[in-house]
Amino acid sequence: MAKTALLISLLMALLSASARADDWARREPTSAEPLAIDVLRTEDLQSLPYMCECEFFRGPINGTTTVFATRKERTVAFAMVDGRLVSFQRDGKPANSSCRKKLRYHERWVDGRTAVVLDYHVTGSGEESCWFEGEMSVTVGRRMASTSIRGACGC
Repeated sequence: MAKTALLISLLMALLSASARADDWARREPTSAEPLAIDVLRTEDLQSLPYMCECEFFRGPINGTTTVFATRKERTVAFAMVDGRLVSFQRDGKPANSSCRKKLRYHERWVDGRTAVVLDYHVTGSGEESCWFEGEMSVTVGRRMASTSIRGACGC
């Protein structure tokens, strides 16, 4: 009888541990799961002042395809990662803001375990803005995704 009770107790402990592991696995995506770089919604940025900012787009350059945007005079940035709005701080000093065609830029923005790397080059200049093309890479833990971007910084 004591052996049966002990076996039942061990079996219950194993089932409980298995259930906790399943719960953890559901909350924490594996490195095999694709990471989503989603489009920012207009309301995500609407309340923040726009002054000499940068916006990068996937696909056509318009308000419906923004994947990365700066605010507060380029001191904070935003991206939608896996359906969650993430606020980033620049990792390092701001790059030189020269707008010479083909000039390359590399920026890293971070928030905890999430990082965005922008690698882009100048494609031209317009009235009060500089135009760019390149790539945006997002890393969360061991998961990573990249997308082509086009955009502008103005002032």
